[in-house]
Amino acid sequence: MHIGVIGAGIVGLASAYQLLRAGHDVTVIDAGRGPGLGTSFANGGQLSYGYVSPLAAPGVLSQLPSLLFSGTGPLRIKPSFDPDFWRWSIEFVRHCNVTANASSTLRLLALGLHSREVMLEFLSQESEAGTAFEYRLSGKLVVYRDAAKLAAAERSLELANGLGYPQRRVDAATCVTLEPALGKIAGELAGGIYTPGEGTGDCQMLCRALARIIGACTRGALMFERDVTGFDVRGNTVQAVRTRTGDIPVDACVVANGLAAGPLLREVGEPVSMYPLKGYSLTYRDAPPDARPQVSVTDADNKVVYASLGDHLRVAGIADLVGYDYRIAAHRIAALRTLSAGLFPSLNHASAPLEWTGMRPSTPHGRPILGRANRLGNLWLNVGHGGLGFTLSMGAARAIADAIDGKRPAVDLTGFARLAA
Repeated sequence: MHIGVIGAGIVGLASAYQLLRAGHDVTVIDAGRGPGLGTSFANGGQLSYGYVSPLAAPGVLSQLPSLLFSGTGPLRIKPSFDPDFWRWSIEFVRHCNVTANASSTLRLLALGLHSREVMLEFLSQESEAGTAFEYRLSGKLVVYRDAAKLAAAERSLELANGLGYPQRRVDAATCVTLEPALGKIAGELAGGIYTPGEGTGDCQMLCRALARIIGACTRGALMFERDVTGFDVRGNTVQAVRTRTGDIPVDACVVANGLAAGPLLREVGEPVSMYPLKGYSLTYRDAPPDARPQVSVTDADNKVVYASLGDHLRVAGIADLVGYDYRIAAHRIAALRTLSAGLFPSLNHASAPLEWTGMRPSTPHGRPILGRANRLGNLWLNVGHGGLGFTLSMGAARAIADAIDGKRPAVDLTGFARLAA
């Protein structure tokens, strides 16, 4: 089949790659000038397969007053008159309970661990791919200053360990042994959770590598600066993807363009519930050696992640539910810079970092929307990965490719059904 893939971020390109490997002809269509220029551009750089618990959790509701009226915390909510905001928020609140959170976490863990398997397979098949995006099997260390929060995190280890993915609690001294750069804050730490199977990499560089692989294949094509405006639908079948510069005939189509998928899907009666969760990052190019952690580090108290990408340090965090505001908020960037320098003082003398903000396409329950559309038999959805696009991309792509081919995916897609707005 000739399959159109809408979106050239990590999710779309991973989908195209898996479809090519399955023997299909694939055309990737994207409005941007090149691969990975949207939310994939400068994310946290962590492949966190064992850390996928959704934002919708029981404790969030008790924090609502501070989230609404404080502009400095790691999570901030700004109410909007946008009806989509209120629809999304109502569904989000409905999922802020123990049962829903546990259900979503188990499903996301299954998809995350499958994604890890598919990523390792990709690295073995594409011999130069790891080097191309600074991939490292770094392990991940989540550090806690609050002993009660560490104890709560330890209780959740059973989920990942039960699926055969080892995680363990470590004390403050072991945190520093695992990552000597943390020695400066050793006295503040209650301990941490260490997961040896996690990785790091530059998501945008992987997008470029995938685009090269797809473009070099005789069955693959990449179309950039092609703004998709809709679909040519006849009966219950998509005949072509419509763009401002002409139609592209397809036998099937995978929608994988994040937030931009919302208007397209609504137009053909396939609405999805997504809303932007704005995040920020800093990239310190040629960072001082003592500011490049050897393991992937997450500061749990401040919700900030640190990943070494070659000679660079990527710092990312903050979640702002503020609508479609693509501006870089100076005070949010300043907070990231202050936290980074507090952990790695040598950054005070480093060159100014690259500042970035991106809109994570988030569902209320925290699970991506995967599978066949309800009305259109040859339209497939791979959207709504939130902050886990890099982590889940390979597994979600393989699951969609298997489903298109009539195979039983390794992950049950009924757990990732569409939640209509």
